[in-house]
Amino acid sequence: MPPIVLQLLQGAGLTVFILAVLYFSKKLGVLKRVRGALVIATVLLAILLVSRLVHFPGQERVFTFDLGILVLIGVYIVLQVLDELIWEHVLKPKHISVPRLLFDVFNFVVLVGVGLALLKTLFDVNLTGFLVTSTVLSAILGLSLQDLLTSLMAGIALQIESPFQVRDWIRVGDKEGEVTQMNWRSITLRSRDNNNVIIPNSIIAKQDISNFSRPQKLQLVHVTVGVSYATPPGLVKGVISRAIADADGVAPTPAVQVFVKRFAESAVEYDLRFWIEDFERLNAISDSVQTRVWYALDRAGMAIPFPQRDVHLRTISEEREEREKARGREDVFRVLRQVTTFQSLSDSQIQILTGTARFERYATGEILVRQGEEGRSLFVIRSGTVSVERAGEAGSSQRMATLRAGDFFGEMSLLTGEPRSATVVSMSEVEVVVVDKSGVAAVLSQDQKLVKSLSDTLERRSRQLARTALEQQRLADVAAAEQVPLFLRIQRFFGIEN
Repeated sequence: MPPIVLQLLQGAGLTVFILAVLYFSKKLGVLKRVRGALVIATVLLAILLVSRLVHFPGQERVFTFDLGILVLIGVYIVLQVLDELIWEHVLKPKHISVPRLLFDVFNFVVLVGVGLALLKTLFDVNLTGFLVTSTVLSAILGLSLQDLLTSLMAGIALQIESPFQVRDWIRVGDKEGEVTQMNWRSITLRSRDNNNVIIPNSIIAKQDISNFSRPQKLQLVHVTVGVSYATPPGLVKGVISRAIADADGVAPTPAVQVFVKRFAESAVEYDLRFWIEDFERLNAISDSVQTRVWYALDRAGMAIPFPQRDVHLRTISEEREEREKARGREDVFRVLRQVTTFQSLSDSQIQILTGTARFERYATGEILVRQGEEGRSLFVIRSGTVSVERAGEAGSSQRMATLRAGDFFGEMSLLTGEPRSATVVSMSEVEVVVVDKSGVAAVLSQDQKLVKSLSDTLERRSRQLARTALEQQRLADVAAAEQVPLFLRIQRFFGIEN
């Protein structure tokens, strides 16, 4: 066969081979990651064939150099294909976690070894002198790049041990945040202030690491609160536990715990222990808990003292103190006088209720009364807004009404002891005036004829409210539970004989 024909056939075959490589690198997923290397290898192979057919000066050097590069790229392609097969088809289906960094280090070592072997076999390089020179060079580079190499080795150790992963919330020393990136040299944390904090792996290896996302997201939080020595710890624990049990972000289980921490200079300090599942919201949840504690202690009349170093004596005259109390009673009187349930009462009888009424304050989201619980009090809203909600059959909650300043609720429970027909939740900071059974009993003890007028007023209000689904359901519940006139039920509740 003439040489020209042979060269044409070889050129055509090489062209077909290049096109086949490009086609299959697109179709086969395992070859996509090495498509560029395949193209380079094909071009080198073409140069290799041409150099054997065409004679030119330096032909052997070109051939040797081309062959060395072609072998190195071929080894790289084989390693990448093996990585893809092992990673995607062996480790992932079996959920075996192996750091990707190990594959990269192994590939690097193999390529360096193949490169040294090619230098020895193809270029007759004296590796002994090369290694001696490289040893000295490595010592110089090692000293100058000590921190970088330390971070690199620490990064390999972190990849192997895997104490945390991306999206975990961790604390390293005094730095805290969500892991957003991990590499050979460092990790990046996103702090609560939305700042990126970059920490070298060499520093991480020397620090204590706290992972708040593993093995589970449930984390215990401690909050310290001081309460006056005058209040028994048993009462304090009960008030605080009830206040924060359903606070926003607090996990329902395990239950809230309150312990006496120590007897401080000016207060008994209590350790509040509760569990959260979203550590990123730690500050917001702690704020919600401490806000509820303040309101609950304030309602219970329990003081939160603070340290005093200077003693200031202040004398308040009895006259001034009496004026302040009188202004408070007048404020309560005006609020109660507007309640339609008490419209049949005289001013003197309202004054009796004023003497037993009290102010209470609630934080946003707190429950004032709960559906189904026993009730013996009426609430008049002085400021703020509340939501009246009723639980459905499937456990869902439906909002029935929204009450604002001047509105009131709980009159049926106050006069008959009937269980609460709905749950009332504060939608903002709320202040209410609370009237208990004891105040009404004091009024009825002076004039038992008021029972009739109170029952008539209560029945008229019930008929007015019957338009709402809440009151219709409540009236239906009452009728089904007990077919007793309202007048007699009030008498029975207050122990008044006919």
